[in-house]
Amino acid sequence: MSTARYSDSFWDSDINGSRGYDELKARIREGRKLSNEIENYFRQRAKIERDYAKDLQKLVDNCKHKNELGSLEKAWRDVKTDTSRIAQTHDTAGADFDKLAQEMSSFTDEQKRQSKAAEDAVQKLHSNLKSSYSKFTSQEKTFHQKGETHDELLNSIKFMENTRNTVVPKELEKLRVKESKTKDDLEKNENSYKNLHEEVTKSKAAYESEMTKMCELFQTLDEKRIDHTRDNLWKCTNLESRICVEQDEYAEKMRQNIEPCDIDGDIQLYIKYHKTGSEKPPNVAYKPCRGRALKVQVDKGDHLYSEVTLH
Repeated sequence: MSTARYSDSFWDSDINGSRGYDELKARIREGRKLSNEIENYFRQRAKIERDYAKDLQKLVDNCKHKNELGSLEKAWRDVKTDTSRIAQTHDTAGADFDKLAQEMSSFTDEQKRQSKAAEDAVQKLHSNLKSSYSKFTSQEKTFHQKGETHDELLNSIKFMENTRNTVVPKELEKLRVKESKTKDDLEKNENSYKNLHEEVTKSKAAYESEMTKMCELFQTLDEKRIDHTRDNLWKCTNLESRICVEQDEYAEKMRQNIEPCDIDGDIQLYIKYHKTGSEKPPNVAYKPCRGRALKVQVDKGDHLYSEVTLH
């Protein structure tokens, strides 16, 4: 099965037409639009990754509780450490997405530069061709009109020569003079016509040659664009996988650090360092209310008197 090529598929049978050129130009522009869209995706993704990394690290930094002891305290500290590592993974991913965006941008700019030069060259040559063809067709029309006029004069002279008895010699001579001038004019027009035909032939050949080059270039650029874009999208999925793998590795570390938590050990450790004593407060006696005695001592000189009052 033969493979079709741009150089065989994007021509216009109208010498003034540019359907093939316009179609290829649109193809290149649409390709750039997709490249720009993917570049923007990479840039936005880079920002999202960096922002997520920043927020994740900020969350860790705000977790400042330090009053736990034992294996749970260690597990929590390790969770925060591994969360910081996850944040770093996303920050690194942001930088990698930025690199992909820059690669797309540089590649697209270079493709634009190459295609623009080819487009301008073809457009200029096609404009020259259309101008040459317009002059050629105008001269062709004039040349054929003068040819018809000359033929008519020759026919008239021949007719008059065949009817000499009824023709005034002066009229025939005037006709011959006119025919001679018309012939000279026709020859001059024919030279111009031939020159313009040569010019339009050269212009057509130059245009077709440059158009063929542009077709080959555009196919090469298109192939490179598809390959480069596919490669960068592949790198993008590799980044996705790397983020997931690294994040899962840190999550597994968290699980491994949490698993050894010793509940009884942590309780005993807390008791060891924070116990306040094993002696409990004494029991509080209940004293029923049966009366109250007030002892009043009154000092009266050298004698001490006591008076007891019962309630």
